[in-house]
Amino acid sequence: MRHIEKKLLIILIALVWAASALSAERCSVCGEAITGKYYIAQNTQPVCENCYARYGSCRDCGLVSKSLVTVDGAKFCRDCYLKLPQCGICNKTIIGGWRAYPDLNLKICLDCEKNSPRCENCGRPVRELLRIGTAGLCEQCSARAQRCRSCGTALLRDYTYFEGNEALKYCADCVRKYPACADCGAPSGADKTKLDDNRVLCPECMKSALFQPRQVTPIKSVVIDYLQNNLGMSVKHRIAYSMEGRNFLEKKSNGIHGDLNGLFYRKGDEYNIYVLYGLRRKDLILVLAHEISHAWQAENTRGKPDLEDLEGFAQWVAYQALRYFDYDAFAATLTGGNTVYAGGLNKMLDLEKAGGARAVFEYIRSK
Repeated sequence: MRHIEKKLLIILIALVWAASALSAERCSVCGEAITGKYYIAQNTQPVCENCYARYGSCRDCGLVSKSLVTVDGAKFCRDCYLKLPQCGICNKTIIGGWRAYPDLNLKICLDCEKNSPRCENCGRPVRELLRIGTAGLCEQCSARAQRCRSCGTALLRDYTYFEGNEALKYCADCVRKYPACADCGAPSGADKTKLDDNRVLCPECMKSALFQPRQVTPIKSVVIDYLQNNLGMSVKHRIAYSMEGRNFLEKKSNGIHGDLNGLFYRKGDEYNIYVLYGLRRKDLILVLAHEISHAWQAENTRGKPDLEDLEGFAQWVAYQALRYFDYDAFAATLTGGNTVYAGGLNKMLDLEKAGGARAVFEYIRSK
């Protein structure tokens, strides 16, 4: 009987041990029953002391795993690793601090933020600067950059433009470095042309400059037609026209006043109009309308108008002619500045505004 009881006790102990073994916590990493210390990760799964010491845990979520990714000494599970940002410059995974650029959807590690070259326009760090002339820019600023028409460098801050054309900009360096184009006033650039009277023309003006009388004749004809048919201005005297250089005009004008793109010269009943060679079409329209106006004044004014009225009326006629021939922006530039030409023109425009073109003609005839 005692022998049977002993066997039953052994069987009972074995069953209890087996039941205890089946019900024991198992390590979520190695799968073995946990008999000593264990750890509970953030996912609430137990890990035995051996696995915890052997594999370590994810820095962010605490998960212990055989396949942790190590970045600069820190360990991450796959999910947390995929959530880490990448530096927009060096493309390395960022596990420390970073600087965010929300408008570019970029995060930059602190090392690149400190040591990378920076765009000269927006100041952002970049992997490599794109050179536009002397300026180093990021890709975004390079795509948007306006360029100096003369040297091609990017215009970051200071620039200037001429003849009211803001689409054609020039950097301050080119304005200082190159002489002004005699036609447009812009920097003449490295490929300038020097004329025999020492004027220089920029490449663009040189392309459209007129040097032959046969080029000027049709322009002269349409200007005369406009003055006669639209403004009722006819000159009875025969006018002799010729193209000359700057030196000739300076000598002929004898320093009277300074519009040296053209000159009306009267000697008794001899009427002459001299125009510079090398002007553009719009310059010739301005000069011819202006100088023919002086010839008209010589026949239609009572006395001797003062200089502001004399030049102001001639400039007003030129202003009207330029607008008629669709050079409105160029015409608008005549109204600016502190010259006698601009002052006289604005005076005539005020008269026109109050009483129309008729008021301008009545005023000048009274002089």
